Amino acid sequence: MKISKKSYYGMRAIIYLAQTKTPVSAHDLAIAENIPEDFLEKILQKLKKAGLIHSKKGHEGGYFLARAPKDITAWDTVSLLDAPFRHIAASTPKGTLPCLVVSHCQANEVWRILEAEIKKTLSGITIDSLTH
Repeated sequence: MKISKKSYYGMRAIIYLAQTKTPVSAHDLAIAENIPEDFLEKILQKLKKAGLIHSKKGHEGGYFLARAPKDITAWDTVSLLDAPFRHIAASTPKGTLPCLVVSHCQANEVWRILEAEIKKTLSGITIDSLTH
């Protein structure tokens, strides 16, 4: 399985924000995490729109977490940035279920189980647990 750069950078940004006590500008965050600033801005806007982070304007402004790190999971970030999170799910030549060929349905069940396990695992990893 391959995680997109968007999710990878988004996780790094969330973890960085969890470790800081004051708002951080996109520019400073991009430098600190070595993330292309233009790309990071798009990620931050998506995280902000979803309510995972807030921003504050002005001299002491920047981005900060909207919730406590213990209340944000890896799944919150990855599923948001890679939504819909169905990169693993296979599809039949005619589309998704119901399948026209039984073996396609049976094979698809493997991918559904894998997706459920990924969601379960990432939902159990809080940002707080990653910062200690």
